[in-house]
Amino acid sequence: MHTGLARLLLIASGVRFLSGCSMPEVAAAPGATAQSSQHDGKLALEQLDLERRRLRLQNEVLSDLHKIHEDRGAATGDSSAEAPNAKQSKLLIFGGASHEVYLGCLCEGKNPESVFNLAGEFGSDLSATSMRNKFAPYGSNHEDTSACSTSATHPPSVVASDGKALGLLTMNPALKRRIPARSVTDWLARMCRL
Repeated sequence: MHTGLARLLLIASGVRFLSGCSMPEVAAAPGATAQSSQHDGKLALEQLDLERRRLRLQNEVLSDLHKIHEDRGAATGDSSAEAPNAKQSKLLIFGGASHEVYLGCLCEGKNPESVFNLAGEFGSDLSATSMRNKFAPYGSNHEDTSACSTSATHPPSVVASDGKALGLLTMNPALKRRIPARSVTDWLARMCRL
């Protein structure tokens, strides 16, 4: 009987000793940490490249639209359109059947009213007044007032702050007043994801 009690005490003390011990943690392999850092660095470079391409396209669109604005001023004999501040003119977008709804501006992306400002009211894909919103009248692939509809007859219009109309922002190639600049049509195709 004493041997049974001794065995039981030995087992109990062994269990207590083992419960106090824990399995050693496995250290991360040095290669895994390096791979994670490389992946993070590669991701950061890809994001930086994407941002550079987005800014380059934005600048091309703005440059081409300002050139159209200057050309319209020259065609009408308005020398004020050729002045250095012509590039400072705000390019406004109006939507709706009668172009009565303000849809933001084609201006630097940091501007809160810019369609290039993805966090702003006019650049967000959630805003009812954004051409990026696929469920709104100005960004849908099916609405008559949408820049993204290939059959729209009343797409958004671009007007400079001096009142000069530059044309229509549309994916409908049949509209004569469509802004044909390659940078604009490329930007619209990307925005509309056609």
